Amino acid sequence: MKKLIALLMAMMMVFSCASVLAEETTEVQLPAIEVPNFTLTSTLELDEAQVMALLPAMGLPEEAAGMVQMLLPLFNGLGEKLVFADMGLQYDLSLKGQEVLSLVAEATENGFALGSNLLPSYVLTIQNDTIQKLMEQFMQQAQEAAGKLDMEQLQKAAEKLTGYAMEMAGVYQSLVSISEPVKGEYADLIEGVVFTGESDLVVDAKGMMDAQKQFIAKVLGDEDIKAAIDSITAMIPGASFDAAQILSEMENAEGEVIPEVAGKIYTIIDDEGNQIAPNTYVIVSADVKEHPEGNTNAYVYVAENALDIQVEVPAQNVSVEVYGELIENGITANIAISAEGVDAELALTAAASDTGMKLDAALYMGEAENPLAVCSIDFAMGGERDKKAFEGEKAELPVESLMDPENAADVTSALVMDVLGNGLTGVLNNIKTVMPEQGAMLEQIVNQLLTQFMGGGAAEEVPAA
Repeated sequence: MKKLIALLMAMMMVFSCASVLAEETTEVQLPAIEVPNFTLTSTLELDEAQVMALLPAMGLPEEAAGMVQMLLPLFNGLGEKLVFADMGLQYDLSLKGQEVLSLVAEATENGFALGSNLLPSYVLTIQNDTIQKLMEQFMQQAQEAAGKLDMEQLQKAAEKLTGYAMEMAGVYQSLVSISEPVKGEYADLIEGVVFTGESDLVVDAKGMMDAQKQFIAKVLGDEDIKAAIDSITAMIPGASFDAAQILSEMENAEGEVIPEVAGKIYTIIDDEGNQIAPNTYVIVSADVKEHPEGNTNAYVYVAENALDIQVEVPAQNVSVEVYGELIENGITANIAISAEGVDAELALTAAASDTGMKLDAALYMGEAENPLAVCSIDFAMGGERDKKAFEGEKAELPVESLMDPENAADVTSALVMDVLGNGLTGVLNNIKTVMPEQGAMLEQIVNQLLTQFMGGGAAEEVPAA
């Protein structure tokens, strides 16, 4: 079923793009983009004791747990900064507020330049003419691929698929019935809210499953849609599609479970039955007679500035709650999950300010008062970037030289050696300056990986802390 959905989505995407790609393009013009300066920063803080307490439940060997304990402080206090200014982009990675890695890409008069402390001897450059040629090659390949498709066939298939989907949506709507509200007083459902109307909700689950089967049968039985899917599948190496097999498996499926779905809807109404407030409370139960362990209850409460959704499977002690509320200049949300004795809650707050927006996220586990992890992301307009990544005695290394068959091997070798031999060493030294013990262990791990990568065979195991 997932393969079918993926193929149908691919068909719609190809149809939407193919008409553009099918048009002949003699020249690709680089777009003129004007982006205002902005700064994006993020920080991460961890409760290391809580993280370590979770490791035994994950089945981590003692040696590996020791290594995690040693390296964990590297992630506690991790910071990132992204600045776009003056047609250039700068990315900085920091530990405990100290920068350890920096990368800058900026537009130049003739193209783009890339500099980093990971590349201490060179500045990578690429000319506008090269970018133009690469884009033209891409567009040409895309046009050749689109040219293999029958556009009229795709359009006809897309129209039929849309028609079948609209038909199924109409059937779905007819299988949900809501009775007229009965006037009353219901004050024990939501604290502080008195509902005055109660309606019965009945969902024909069997009818919906039958409608879904009919939809799939119509789609897979339609020759135009099958032909369109086959043409798309033929463009994907290794992909295959057998409509007859899917239909056969669907028809011969055994053990179909159909729940009985019903519930209540509570509203605030006037004497004429008209809803006079946004407050709505919906209770829905899915009763699976053959498998009572799968019985599910859902509760949805909608208020003027809040939404609360709860889903529970009592027999399996599983529950999920999502609560969201509008606040001044933003929104706050909580997602709580309880399953198999594990309780987790994610608290989110997003708020706008005069200069941008800030998102704060905190993850709580079990009954702990303090969060396991706190992540803050701050987006602000404006900002400045520096030229550190381009400073020093650095040679210009054109990307075009990597495309030259005569020089590509030598240039690639020089580039790799500069990154692995000089740049990575510098970054690791920066880390060791901030966190000596963790930096030394990380350096040992990296060196062992490089030894294996360079063909040095199996490396000795890193000793646990």
